[in-house]
Amino acid sequence: MSKLALYQKYRSSTFSEVVGQEYIVQSIKNAVLNNKVGHAYLFCGPRGTGKTTMARLLAKAVNCEHPEEAPCEHCSNCEAANNQTHPDIIEINAANETHVEDVRDLIDRSQLAPMQGHHKVYIIDEVHQLSGAAASALLKTLEEPPENVIFILATTDPQKLLSTIISRCQRFDFTKLQKNQIKEHLLEIAKKEDIYLDEEAADNIAVLCDGGMRDALSIMDQCASYTSDHITAEDVDRIYGLTTVAEKVSLIQSINTMNLEDILNKTKKYEQQGIDFQKFVDGMVDILKDVVIYHSTRKSNLLKVLDEDVAKSLSESINQQTCMHMIDKLFNSKEKFRFTTSAASCFEVICLEVAIPTETQPIQVNTKPIQKPETTYVVPSVEIKEDIKKPEENKTENITKPVIKEVKTNELTTDEIISLLVQCNKQSKAEDDVKLNKINTLFDMESKKYTSLLEETKVGASGKDCLILISDSKVLANRMNEETMNRNLYQFIKEQLQIDKMMYVTTSENFKNATVQYVELMKANNLPEPMKIIRYQIEKEKEITLEERAKDIFNPDILEIEE
Repeated sequence: MSKLALYQKYRSSTFSEVVGQEYIVQSIKNAVLNNKVGHAYLFCGPRGTGKTTMARLLAKAVNCEHPEEAPCEHCSNCEAANNQTHPDIIEINAANETHVEDVRDLIDRSQLAPMQGHHKVYIIDEVHQLSGAAASALLKTLEEPPENVIFILATTDPQKLLSTIISRCQRFDFTKLQKNQIKEHLLEIAKKEDIYLDEEAADNIAVLCDGGMRDALSIMDQCASYTSDHITAEDVDRIYGLTTVAEKVSLIQSINTMNLEDILNKTKKYEQQGIDFQKFVDGMVDILKDVVIYHSTRKSNLLKVLDEDVAKSLSESINQQTCMHMIDKLFNSKEKFRFTTSAASCFEVICLEVAIPTETQPIQVNTKPIQKPETTYVVPSVEIKEDIKKPEENKTENITKPVIKEVKTNELTTDEIISLLVQCNKQSKAEDDVKLNKINTLFDMESKKYTSLLEETKVGASGKDCLILISDSKVLANRMNEETMNRNLYQFIKEQLQIDKMMYVTTSENFKNATVQYVELMKANNLPEPMKIIRYQIEKEKEITLEERAKDIFNPDILEIEE
């Protein structure tokens, strides 16, 4: 005889054995005890959360010969129900019996009196799969139910049911079980089955099953077969393509430091190991949420994934803004897995998008006319380690290994953007994003001539000494790169926003192209040297004393100033 599956062997036989769904259990028990059982019930919820089990318990309880302790488990009705031989408890799978003839046959048989118990109970599983005609026939019976007949409908998709059927049932919504409830139940069953299951492995299974106890027991059953009843966290990870928290933390740190080479190497290793990349992304989000929580509270008891030491270490290296940026990017990228044939390549692209400080979304540009700049404008000086050469000495550089010299036009080239990106990082970008948002609080006329320009840009990247802004308008980018305007903007953001960095403005298209080439150069280990950036020297206006003013007004030869 084949071995009984764990989810079948440990299916709850009494209300007290049901894990979770406390309010549903209490409601059904009270209805049975007080003889207030309805004629129709609708059990909705995700798979493996106990809908069919609760339906069987209700069917057994209403036919129990001892209602004060129903189900008693020792009367003839309870024993017949446990053996699935009770003539008055009929289970139907609507996925197989969908036609109107099947429902009409059920309705005809429901008119007959119970053969052994007090009630005739029909459990219709996956009821949403009934055909339209079959659902209409069932509706007629629910409107005028026969005496001593109870219908229990179970479904994972209640929205597919007729609203008139739902309105004639007592509806109970089953929810996913909590991870700690699943974990404790697994450890308890493992002990009964003489299976070694370490707590971390139980945690991993509780995550894998996504709130379904049946799935959790099936996973533990499979792991027990693979490991000969000795289940560790490493075994669960190996079988189901999971990774440890430490590996996810390591990748997050590589993303934060823009270590693209390490990201690519890790992704290749995960692909060889058969890692489930979608679950990996979910795990990264959970870790980042813990870091945000620890940043705000410093309370270890609120952490779900990390221990306090790891959370503290990550919070010191990644600020809250960066964590939220990563979470947002990871959430938005999950849909990409549905439209790719290579999960590994998709995951690689997602990590690069999160790591590289890009901003390619459409930018809202004001419709105000913008003054066209003169063609003689130049970008503020940018130097490298060599002395700056004269314009006529500039030559076309090798695109595979660009060497940036002095910028001679308003418009930034791809090579120039790349040499700026080399020295940028995500943390600086997140911090400058927050600072630039403060322009919305500046309303004076003097500030407005600068904030009106900055409002039409977004931060593309930022480093210790440079700030790259992105605009949809090439004209606007050139205007902001003009030396006089650039100097004024530099002084403005330094004094008003506390951003002491040289500002460079480019278009969305140019920035996107530069980012693509940046990734290719990174893969080839052929990135250029970063620009050496020289900030503007802003001279403070010299204060004029009263004595100097007097000398300007009067003849200093005849002017006598008393102490």
